[in-house]
Formats: sequence, C-alpha cells, structure tokens
Amino acid sequence: MKRRQAITTTVGLSIGLAGCSGNQSRDGGVELTIYNQAAVPYSVDVEVFGDGPSESEARVYDTAVDLAAGGAQTREAAIEPKRYLIRYHAYEDNSRLTDEDHVHYIPDGDGTENLAFDIQETGEVTRR
Repeated sequence: MKRRQAITTTVGLSIGLAGCSGNQSRDGGVELTIYNQAAVPYSVDVEVFGDGPSESEARVYDTAVDLAAGGAQTREAAIEPKRYLIRYHAYEDNSRLTDEDHVHYIPDGDGTENLAFDIQETGEVTRR
C-alpha cells in the first residue's frame, strides 16, 4: 500500500541540491537537508510544530521529500529560526515505513540555521 502521496505545504519553500546552497541559510529561514545513505530510494514526511492550542494550529510547515538511492535534497523552509518540534516518517521505496520519531530544534543563533538528517542503510533516520 502506498503512503500518502501529497502533503499540503502550509509555508512556501524552494528546492535546491545539497551542497549548492552552502551552510548559510537564506532569508533567515531554517534549511532542511536529508541525505539518503541507503542503496534504495526513500521518502520522508516532515512536519514542523511551533506553539499553538491544537496540533493543526501549531503546525507551521510540512513537506514530503523523495530521495534517490544515495541522494540528498535541501529545502529552505520559510520558517523563522525558533524552537520547534520536528516529526518525521521515513518510507523505503515510497511504501514501507522504516522509522518514525521526532526531534527538538533549537536555533544556534549564528545565522546558519540548519537541520540535517541521514537515512541509514537500515532505514533508521539520524540527526546530523
């Protein structure tokens, strides 16, 4: 059974190739990069939550990232650097859930606001 094919993006974003944009975030947004270390393609659903009285009101950004085997993608999320809860779900070959979890994002304040993940050969997602 295929996973959900589309996620509504509530905040604008632009797509680039990893390494092309450097480490510096543009326009003050937080840069999200996912590296696929596995030999098979993966899809990763990412949701970013700030403060809010309900889950839907707290969601400030969501996206689905499709990665070729050994590939990487960088997305500039137009969200301001502040504290967030980041949820993710990783799907091997766009179908089999291999990992789901969350991380807490706290900006470092030096103007290089990055959040990077690796998809390991096992399908586990780790934060860089």
